[in-house]
Amino acid sequence: MKTNFKRVNYPEYKEMYDEDIKARMETAPENIDIETMRAFLYGYTFTKEYANGKIPDELSMDYWEERNLEIGIENPNFEDCEIPDVSKYIRTFNNIDSLLEDVDDSPYFCVSSQEKLLLEAIDSTGDGKTPETALCVIDVHQEYEYIQRVVRLSVLQLVKQSVKNGIDCLELEDFDGRIEKVYFDISRRFEVGYLNQSTTLSSDTEGT
Repeated sequence: MKTNFKRVNYPEYKEMYDEDIKARMETAPENIDIETMRAFLYGYTFTKEYANGKIPDELSMDYWEERNLEIGIENPNFEDCEIPDVSKYIRTFNNIDSLLEDVDDSPYFCVSSQEKLLLEAIDSTGDGKTPETALCVIDVHQEYEYIQRVVRLSVLQLVKQSVKNGIDCLELEDFDGRIEKVYFDISRRFEVGYLNQSTTLSSDTEGT
């Protein structure tokens, strides 16, 4: 079980959003450490753009996936990521409690350096197993980006989603009908809300 995580104290990152990290993510992502990435990710929530509901490309895993795929098509020297052994899926489903294993034991699924940076920043905030240790994200779409790359949503089915007190609970079902709950802390999105939007956000909703 992952225990070496640090909860997000948002005021700590209020003055730490650094635009220069954008260029570094493009040119030298391997030189960015997790704490710098945390400051970039969570510090962004203090910007006007975030309040307007905008998530920039550089904070989107899907963007980096598509961008690197395009580079791979155009550049024959692009090194493709390694496809993991199928036996990893079998081990996962034989032990439902291990769906959210430590990164050291279960590598991220086929990701670029930029995606890995975002995943590591989110992973540093919790293990996603309880509301108290929820993974901290700044946008609902980040939940699905994370799930796709770590829990592998393509081989699971989302059967229920509920939000309470800013904690989003996703209930995932495997092929054998077993359910695993993954918790995300989306409270910052509710706290900031959206500028120029008359609808009040509610942090207590439930859906299927």
